[in-house]
Formats: sequence, structure tokens, C-alpha cells
Amino acid sequence: MRAARPWLLGCALLAAAAGLAPGARAQALTRAQVEQRSTQVDQLFNWYYASVFGTGAYRIGEEQVAVLRAPLVVTLREPSATQWGWRVTLPATVAVAQFDLRDFDLGQVRAQGMTFMPGIEADIPLRNAWSLRPFASLGAGWEFEHATSSTLYSVGASAVRLRASDSEARMSLGAKIAYAGYWAGQQHSNLLQFSLGGEWTVPLGVAVADRGLLLAASLVGTSYQAEELDMNLPASGSLTVSREVEVGVSLAVVRPFVILGGSVDHIGIAYRAGDNGLRGIRLVTSFPF
Repeated sequence: MRAARPWLLGCALLAAAAGLAPGARAQALTRAQVEQRSTQVDQLFNWYYASVFGTGAYRIGEEQVAVLRAPLVVTLREPSATQWGWRVTLPATVAVAQFDLRDFDLGQVRAQGMTFMPGIEADIPLRNAWSLRPFASLGAGWEFEHATSSTLYSVGASAVRLRASDSEARMSLGAKIAYAGYWAGQQHSNLLQFSLGGEWTVPLGVAVADRGLLLAASLVGTSYQAEELDMNLPASGSLTVSREVEVGVSLAVVRPFVILGGSVDHIGIAYRAGDNGLRGIRLVTSFPF
């Protein structure tokens, strides 16, 4: 964890702090309740959201979270016209959460930990450049300040139509459904996630490492159902997020670079906004489906 603080400073420079009209419930707590909840750091942030957000930072209420994610992938078999592709996903995430409690004269509470969610993903080619990608993951998270832990899970599928071209403008489309959540002590949270989005790519007429360079702009909307995306904060109580929107811009290439077994074909930045003032900025390294 020694490397967490330098990248936290870098992520903090990217953190966004604009307001959004509340769209979900919020419950104010008394000072005594805040003091009690500030000692339960394993229950103070959504472990699943932190593990899948990506590399960047987000903020909601008095909580700020900086995240560094390494999306390691091992390809067992590439998809073809006659057979499915298979990948083992091994994403590891380091997160630092800080809760500003100055209004209650309690200073700041910090949670520092990591998650590891190994899983498997199939890649099933369909017609007209579409692919179906069912997946399942099961992993764990550890919070180091107070030696607590959690269990995380995710199962679902994505439908993707990739249409990038270095000779003409193209539109890629994606959709995702996932049932996911975590257990952390007595805290249990699950959600049903629906995402839909697209990306427009325009050739720039130049090449990098024999790969045509593209300008990409993306828009992704997400809705959370079941218990929704629940953020348990020490001072604000329970803040829920039922929807969020992300806008991104990046430079992309048609043929991806392989880094740590994973494909990287974008480099850019995305801004995310959701209910109850959720704001975030993250690094973009691929089409998000």
C-alpha cells in the first residue's frame, strides 16, 4: 500500500465536485450516530462500485474515493466464426476512501483497501459484427485500516457491436445487464445494473506503431434497480444512486495493444454524473462494454 498515496494525489487533481439535484433518498444522522458509523469503515462505501469504477476518482456526499485498477486478462482462446472465445479476468483494485466529518468536529475518517475479482468471460460472435459476452466473477476485498473484509460477486452479459475503422467514421454500440453486490460484515448490498451506450470514432489520418489513430467520443447511461446503488455514509446517512451518465473522449486505435494480457485500444478521460451529487472522472482504455 505504500504506492497508494502518490497516485491518490494524482487522482485528487482530477476529482470533480459539482452539484446535482437529489434524485434519491438521504437521511440525516445525529452526532452520536455519526461517531458510531465512523468506526465501521468496512460499511461506509460501496465495495462493488469502487472495484469496477476504473482508475480515477469519484465523490458523493462527504465521501471521496480514489481508485487504481489493473484489469489483467488471460485469453484462453480467441473467438472465430466457428468457435467461442474465452477469457479469464483477474482485475485487482486499490482504493482509498476519505470521509470529511469536519461539520461534526470529528476530523476525517479514511478507509484504505483493495479488491480482487477473478472471473471468466465468453465471447460469442453473432451476425453483423455483434458479439455476446456472458461473464461471472467472484472475489474479495480487504480494508487495511481496521482489518475488515468483504465478498464481491457479479454475473451478467454484454452485447457489443464494434465498428471502429481507420478509413471512415463509424458507430459502435453496447448494452450490459449485471446482477452484482457484496457482503461486508453485517452489510449486504446487491443491485441490478442496466447500461446502454455508443461510441463515435473519426479517423485522424495519422498512424501510431502502424495503427490508424482515431478520435473517439462515447456516451453511456446506466440505471440501477433492486436495492439500487446504495452509498452508506457516516454523516449523510444512506444516499442511493438510481441512474448515472458518462461522457468520454479519447484517442483510439483499430488494432489494440496488449498490456498485461489485456487489450488497450483507447487512452482518454471520461466524466460521470449521477443522483445525489455523484461525480467522477476516470481513465478510459477501451470501449466500456
